[in-house]
Amino acid sequence: MRKQNIIIFTLCLVLLLVGFSAAAEKGSKLQIHGSSFIQSYPGTVISSHQAKLAFRVSGPLIKVLVKPGDKVKKGQLMMQIDPRDFEDSIRVLEAQLAGAEAQRNRALRDFNRAQTLFDQHVSATADFDRAKGAYEVAFSGVAIIEAQLQMARHSLKDTSLRAPYAGVITTQSAENYEMVKAGVEVLAIEDISNMEVEIKIPENEIARYPLQVGQKVKVELAAISDHSFIAKLVEWNSAADPITRTYALRFAFTASPEIHVLPGMTAEVSLINDANQPSSSHAPEQKNASGAIM
Repeated sequence: MRKQNIIIFTLCLVLLLVGFSAAAEKGSKLQIHGSSFIQSYPGTVISSHQAKLAFRVSGPLIKVLVKPGDKVKKGQLMMQIDPRDFEDSIRVLEAQLAGAEAQRNRALRDFNRAQTLFDQHVSATADFDRAKGAYEVAFSGVAIIEAQLQMARHSLKDTSLRAPYAGVITTQSAENYEMVKAGVEVLAIEDISNMEVEIKIPENEIARYPLQVGQKVKVELAAISDHSFIAKLVEWNSAADPITRTYALRFAFTASPEIHVLPGMTAEVSLINDANQPSSSHAPEQKNASGAIM
């Protein structure tokens, strides 16, 4: 019986050493606390919101008010295209609208008069139809110019490029006085108030963890050794990377204003695997209805 216990102990020790060796090879760290395993994985900090910004209209830049590294508030003006041509288009359309409205009003008076005469059986049906048709054409002409004027006002508004949310400017692709084209990137912005950290777990380890949205983990940053963050699982891959055979997991956390956390920083994420958990709860495919990183 004693010999059998020694054999069992030896096998457990070998398996444990193999686990430590595998964890070391993959860059992860393994700690044992009772029946739970705390395993750490290297990760990278990324911003929760990233956007490449472009104008919706073309024209020459006359203002560049930000540069890479600047913090901006939501709605803050960052770049301005010369609005003169767009303002001129609005003035032309406003003049055309005034003329069209005058023509519509005359056509309406003629139609009302024709309607009265027609009802009194004084005028012919053809005269009434002509007056009615002229009014309808004039009414449509006003509606068309009003729509064009609305579009011109939208275009004028689009000469101002404003921050879609509070963040940090990461790249600038156009300089002042350059001619920019609609749809071509001129700035990139990242939200660094809400950050995420991404780790990759090998396919032979992913089933150990009962993945659930909101699951908490501890995040430590190499650049900030005296501080750690609590992050929550927000999404994960539904399939392994075909080359690395790993699953990407993302955890969200709110960066403290006093601590300068930036995208690209290296991190270490500690996950807890409770050995007492039933294996059926570890299947990640049952949890992916929350949305996956594809």
